[in-house]
Order: sequence, then structure tokens, then C-alpha cells
Amino acid sequence: MHEQGLIAGVAAEVVERAGGGRVGRVVITVGPEIDPLIVTTAWQSTVIGTTAETADLVVEKALDTMQCFTCGIEYEGAKLDPCPKCGLDGLVIRAAPEIALKSWSPA
Repeated sequence: MHEQGLIAGVAAEVVERAGGGRVGRVVITVGPEIDPLIVTTAWQSTVIGTTAETADLVVEKALDTMQCFTCGIEYEGAKLDPCPKCGLDGLVIRAAPEIALKSWSPA
């Protein structure tokens, strides 16, 4: 489960930025292929004993940027999402990060 390592990096960043203060809220974005439940579980086990232990965690889905093979428009979606304009297939041209820190706030 590589999510654990990614979450450990995010947690360390938040704790460092908090500078010893308690963390109140953390917002993380996850890519289309990542299960938010796994991220939440990994977060809970990673922050035990840190200043982020009691923080509220919000996990938001991030989408890839796709480009339609047929009509050429760019749209947000996951790998199998059809083009919203013509309904045909597209290709990922910019992948959403698997896991990223969006924001955090102190307690």
C-alpha cells in the first residue's frame, strides 16, 4: 500500500508547518485511482502521537485533465470518462497527483 508512504509525507509536512502547534483541519486531494477510505485509514495510523492527531481530515477527489481524441476539447475526468461534448474517448494529458496537501489550519 504505497498510499501509506505518501500520507506519511503529507503528515510530516503539516506537522512541520504547524511548528509545534496543534493542527485543526487538513484537506487532502486524491487522484481518481486512489480510494479515499484507504487514505483516511493511513492518515489515522500515521498521525498518532503528533500535533495532527486530533485534526479533522477532509479528503477531496481530484480529476485528471483529459483531451478528446475526436473533437479535441480538454475536460476534467477519470481515464474512462467520455468527452462531455461528443461522448467519445479521451486521453489523460495531465494526471492529478495521487495524494496532495491542499490546505491545513491550526486548531
